[in-house]
Amino acid sequence: MFTELPLHELLSLADKLCSKYCGNYVSFVNNVVVNYTNICVARCPICAFSRSFNDKDAYTLTPEEVCKIVEDAYLKYRVSEVHLNGGLNPELDIEYFEKMFKLIKSRVPKITIKGLTCCEIAYYSKIWRMSYEEVIDRLRNAGLDILSGGCLEIYNRDIRKIITPNKISAEEWFNIAYIASKHNVLTNATMLFGHVERPEHIIEHLLKIREFQEKTRSIITFIPLKYNPQNTELYRRGLVKSECSSEYVLRVIAISRIILRDYVRNISAYWISIGKKLAQIAIRSGANDLVGTMINEKVFRETGRLETTSIEELTKLIRETGKQPVLRDSFGNIIRVL
Repeated sequence: MFTELPLHELLSLADKLCSKYCGNYVSFVNNVVVNYTNICVARCPICAFSRSFNDKDAYTLTPEEVCKIVEDAYLKYRVSEVHLNGGLNPELDIEYFEKMFKLIKSRVPKITIKGLTCCEIAYYSKIWRMSYEEVIDRLRNAGLDILSGGCLEIYNRDIRKIITPNKISAEEWFNIAYIASKHNVLTNATMLFGHVERPEHIIEHLLKIREFQEKTRSIITFIPLKYNPQNTELYRRGLVKSECSSEYVLRVIAISRIILRDYVRNISAYWISIGKKLAQIAIRSGANDLVGTMINEKVFRETGRLETTSIEELTKLIRETGKQPVLRDSFGNIIRVL
């Protein structure tokens, strides 16, 4: 079905399922992204954002600097979520994150803190010599609300050895997400596609997501992320020579809805990675969410994706598809119909 069903039939089926499970609503959250450090020892070949300690543009923000960005975004845009995204930086201790989370919650009490990834939890647990349970519990007590869902990439081990050789396995990602769910910390989940994977790897990944969700019901939103190769090591090596086609993007989003159905109700079309026009088509191809306004996002900017947006623009984009735009919170609950 993923590779051979005529495109219009695949997209139509996914759109019907989306309407069945999600109605006519298409949602997004008003959020700010804070990339607290770009120093990362993993240095994945897929990443254009990470830096080494000795790079001139390497940085780590202080908890006060992070909080200032969040405060400013709240005062100017009334964001309801901060998405914290960084690297695996061995100089950071747990007190750094506890101070950051507590500062944010003290200055903007109503904001939801989303981050870290399961990969960050695994890495920091190791260097801090703490269990996953202890790290998650301490971060939750400091103000963490949701894990961001990143670094799951693609499930297949052989493909992961190529694209993320120094990160945890997908099995360990699910293990940490399961432990987090036991501590009342939910997560999003992602899938990076359009690099060196094959169609069977997409299907395998989606089935693993569904299997995990059947067990935990702890995944809020599933976000397929199109790989943008510019400025990455995979591109320099010639392993990925160009972005995947628009048809492939739509097929991935459609098959995500068909396999996940209402196991994971929210399936996103990430406008930063696929572009706004294609995101509009994806809304009629199985997606019911546009992720968020993503104010201040920098990871995709390093690959040349320079678009920004606003509540007003996303509202307009959704209305043009014949769907009803809604502003949601980080947990998928509707704040208001737009």
